Amino acid sequence: MESSSPTYARLKGQNLVYAVTFCCSIGFLLFGYDLGYMGGLTTSPEFLDRFGNPNASLLGFLVSSYEVGAMLGAGFTFLLGDRFGRKPINIAGAVIVATGAAIQTASFGVPQFLVGRIVAGFGLGMMTTVIPIWLSECAMPKNRGRMMAMQLSNLIMGLIIANWLDYGMSFYPGSVQWRFPCAFQIVFSVIICCFMPFLPESPRYLASVGSVAKATESLAALRGLPTQSPAISEEMREIQYAIEAESEGAGSWADVFRDGGVSGFTRVAIGFSANFFQQLSGVNVMSSLGPYIFQNSIGLGRYDALLVSGGLQVFYFLSSLIPWMVVDRAGRRRLFMLGSAGMGVCMMLSAIFVGIGSVGLGYAATVVLYLFQTFFTLGWQSNMWIYPSELLPLRLRLRGSAIAVVSQWLWTFLVVEMTPPMITNIGYKSYIVFAVVNLVTVPIVYFTYPETSQMPLEAVDLLFADRDGKRPSIFRVVRDSRDKAYLAQVRETLQERARQRDVNGADIKKVAVVHAEHTDDGIMA
Repeated sequence: MESSSPTYARLKGQNLVYAVTFCCSIGFLLFGYDLGYMGGLTTSPEFLDRFGNPNASLLGFLVSSYEVGAMLGAGFTFLLGDRFGRKPINIAGAVIVATGAAIQTASFGVPQFLVGRIVAGFGLGMMTTVIPIWLSECAMPKNRGRMMAMQLSNLIMGLIIANWLDYGMSFYPGSVQWRFPCAFQIVFSVIICCFMPFLPESPRYLASVGSVAKATESLAALRGLPTQSPAISEEMREIQYAIEAESEGAGSWADVFRDGGVSGFTRVAIGFSANFFQQLSGVNVMSSLGPYIFQNSIGLGRYDALLVSGGLQVFYFLSSLIPWMVVDRAGRRRLFMLGSAGMGVCMMLSAIFVGIGSVGLGYAATVVLYLFQTFFTLGWQSNMWIYPSELLPLRLRLRGSAIAVVSQWLWTFLVVEMTPPMITNIGYKSYIVFAVVNLVTVPIVYFTYPETSQMPLEAVDLLFADRDGKRPSIFRVVRDSRDKAYLAQVRETLQERARQRDVNGADIKKVAVVHAEHTDDGIMA
């Protein structure tokens, strides 16, 4: 009688993948909440009075100091993350976020508040580095994108909660108006710490540290199959083949800056650039500073700005449901280009409407900024977060993703820091800057971003493998990634090499056994 599949929290198969996705999504809900709640505080009289009515530059730094902490957290994960599993880093990050939230809640001066923002950001930097990797290594190739899209919708839910909580608390006098939103971060951290211990570790991480039995059990539970089933054996062979092939060129952390036999630097650079283009699209202008933009750029009153910003996040969430249905069908590249083109047009129209400055066109600019969020969530929201994890080889996946997340938070910091002074000093021209970046992104993606949708993670390595005795250019890799016949050949090659590795390994073990028996016979004689 065939053994049954192992379970975690009495779940297995796609239901277990959904549980992993849910836990990941709470982490990204926290991410969205942390991005959003400071936007409402930038227009709160109680908050501004407590911190000495900061000018635009200091106010921008109070918001963006979180990103400084997140960069440090991602850097920490880059240096030490491979020593720990995906789950321990997530749990540690949640605890650190809760600590930073407590410091912010108890603040009575700018220095203390900044420390709290940086500490909480450090924890979130750890989490946002590891969460996409954990999910991509657990999900099935055919629906990896959809799992990430579902997770990223929860990021927007965090923005919604933040905006409407800010709006509701704006009617309460006293410091509770801003202290309660600060403290509310702790709720999400507690949920993560309660759920995550009961879920499986990444099978690919376990295999990479030599825990093959645990990796097989985790993979079998995630696929809903017995550990001895042919499908599990096949996938484990492919994972182990990739680990062994990569280990031949393994070195130090500096591998992210070298070819290393796997086009390591090229793949890390693409992941870094994806974060750059996402942030320079202007999305966090609206996520982190929505009320400020609607009040100071478009000219709405404070409560109207809070309402419109809250409505924007609801619209943003509804738009984020579209990728659930199309992200794995359309592929990464098409959605990147569609999103950038749409966002570029929206930013250009916003520049025109705000530049002319009439009341009617101010409302038109608001509508266009709503549409901007639709194009962003379709093209760059879930796509960008899954793409580096799909693109990078296993041995560089954590460190390369950490560098990509450093890019995410570096550019988020710069955008959030520079936006208030930009709006103050150059007005409508701020939107032109973002429009140009978005439109330039389209040809860069077309020529240099390979397609990774629905491919086994181990098969992506073969896209970058030598052809005719030499390393292919990124342009050839991109062309091949769009060729269905070539991709079918890549999958067949992966399966054949994995089987060959298994046969060779069995032959080596057989020779070792024969040698041991011969030695024993000689000793006994």
